[in-house]
Amino acid sequence: MQPTHMEIYIIFRGEPPPEWRQIPGVKAVKADELDTIQGRFALVVGDEELARRLGVGVLTEEEARELLQHLKRQLGAAQ
Repeated sequence: MQPTHMEIYIIFRGEPPPEWRQIPGVKAVKADELDTIQGRFALVVGDEELARRLGVGVLTEEEARELLQHLKRQLGAAQ
């Protein structure tokens, strides 16, 4: 049995900050470039209306920064 690879979509209204693109397993995308998230784990940053329409979770800008820092720490510990 092959290990499963899960990719988390982090959706931004504008251009995603570059540091998000450096996190393995995270796909940071601009909302208007989004193709489909069907069957994927996704979070919208700072746009509750879009998150409701997509049926996904929402993060505030501050929560997104905290998540990014947490992921960076976890990646550092794993190396």
